[in-house]
Amino acid sequence: MFNPFALGADKFIFLFFFFSASGWIGETIMESIVRKRFVSKGFFKGPWVPVHGFGGFAVYSAAFPLKQHAVLVFIAGTMLCTAVEYLAALFLEKAFNKMSWDYDTYPFTRWCNYKKRIALTTSLFFGLVSVILVYFYWDFALSLIKGIHPVILFRIDILILGTFAVDAVLTLRKYIRNKKAGVQNPVDGLA
Repeated sequence: MFNPFALGADKFIFLFFFFSASGWIGETIMESIVRKRFVSKGFFKGPWVPVHGFGGFAVYSAAFPLKQHAVLVFIAGTMLCTAVEYLAALFLEKAFNKMSWDYDTYPFTRWCNYKKRIALTTSLFFGLVSVILVYFYWDFALSLIKGIHPVILFRIDILILGTFAVDAVLTLRKYIRNKKAGVQNPVDGLA
């Protein structure tokens, strides 16, 4: 059984933000291609989508016992990521009047989405990404950490946490102010 907390706080923080940044990069590239202009994806202003940080740990933890069976890793990743995506969409909509994506606006998800929050094609893509994470990307991320001196890793973590904290305070303040004023926060990429 894999226990992510056994990694130690310094590695845990680094991996969380590594996966959060990886998700931001992937989403930003995809959205920018679809919209034919640069679109910075995500709830926050910085280059991170924390749901991908949580997702990286959740998928690896759930799929680790299934590692001998790639099909089961794919199925588990598909189901887990789809559930996380749906819950994240609901939370953002209810808490902040923020719809972060609208699957009716993409040609490859328009025909197979549920309430604009989840889509079959995206869920299958999550399954593929889960397989890549379990068999390649997790080890790649760990190899990056091994090349960083522990003192430097600690400083990197402090810098990232501080920057994220400022971003979170400013972002949350803006969305809460908008919600109180009855302003619908724009959908990423459509504003």
